[in-house]
Amino acid sequence: MTSFIRCQRCGIEASPTQKIRACTRCNKVGYCGKSCQRADWKVHKLNCNKPTAVPQKEEIVTRLEKQNDDGTWEDAGQINLLEDGMASTSIIDGDSPTINNSTIPSISSTKILTKELPKRAQQMLQSQSNHYKYQHSKDGIDTNLLIFFHGAGDTHLPFSNLGKRMELPQTATLSLSASISLNLPDKGSFVQLPFGLGHTLFQEIDYTTGEKLSSNNTKRLTSLKHALKVLDPLICSLIGMQNEKRPNVKDDTAWIPERVFLFGFSAGACLAMELCRMWANAGRMPLGGAICICGGIHGSDELLGIDQRTDKKEPTDILVITGDDDYPKKVAEQNKELYKSSKVQIYNKKGRGNGMVNSKEEMQVIMEFLSKRLVRRMTSMEGQSR
Repeated sequence: MTSFIRCQRCGIEASPTQKIRACTRCNKVGYCGKSCQRADWKVHKLNCNKPTAVPQKEEIVTRLEKQNDDGTWEDAGQINLLEDGMASTSIIDGDSPTINNSTIPSISSTKILTKELPKRAQQMLQSQSNHYKYQHSKDGIDTNLLIFFHGAGDTHLPFSNLGKRMELPQTATLSLSASISLNLPDKGSFVQLPFGLGHTLFQEIDYTTGEKLSSNNTKRLTSLKHALKVLDPLICSLIGMQNEKRPNVKDDTAWIPERVFLFGFSAGACLAMELCRMWANAGRMPLGGAICICGGIHGSDELLGIDQRTDKKEPTDILVITGDDDYPKKVAEQNKELYKSSKVQIYNKKGRGNGMVNSKEEMQVIMEFLSKRLVRRMTSMEGQSR
């Protein structure tokens, strides 16, 4: 019998006290218990066949189409099915990004599969509706989740609009403002800037002198560590985990780690990459990916005093788009060695400035990064009987 290292639904790993038992019908996937098996059935049944009934790969390939501004349709790339009956979505084909075009499946589906935020996440965000925005995927299927972090003095609203314009297939978005105050036992807020300049996720400037703080400055490290402490329970709640790595298998609205993506700009980019590094050091499964614009880690994790578990996991894949002055290529190349070089992709364009994504070429790079990692449900088959 095939042995499995983790539960297909919640991701909990096998251990002497936690058995992962195979699906007795196909023996392709394993579950930690009946509740996870039942919760995953709508997805798993698409590929739950006896070995002799498994279709050949060429029989389970479909394609995406995108609508042009003139109303015509054209091929936008194929969808490759994964072993668990899900599919990896190819969003980009050639040089045609989907930022201004609507990309939809070539197979039709009327079934709505939206998700509300998990209950624990809703509790943390309670009475903070002006400081975050959660949006369902345009196609009504929230298989993936993309979380946005902004830079100093900005708000979550431009990033919420960006997520809407990107129209990623089967991807809900959550944009967070640094002005938010999460309902946590300890202080759940970030940093308010002086002179009414807004908020930031952590302190990068000495506000008495206006000088930028060095990467090993105590004020900066203390503020950054606090931001990680605030965000960690929220991200854990979104993937159905307790803070101590204990899965909450009863929450069917949670996403599994590989379907959660981070997108940060400047300070938000640094926090996103640091969060991914902390996640790996804590022995957790990697997230789906992180996109960091004009920002990233600065220095080793030892500066933050974050302990590494003996069962440290592979870190999350990172795409870094460098700036001219803010996180230039030289800095990005140095710091990727402190993360894991093979897990960091760097895109550099001389003269791009230090702003957010500002060209079709950059959006193409982002879409290609996501196209290799987003997961897509084959909803047209879910109405079939077992």
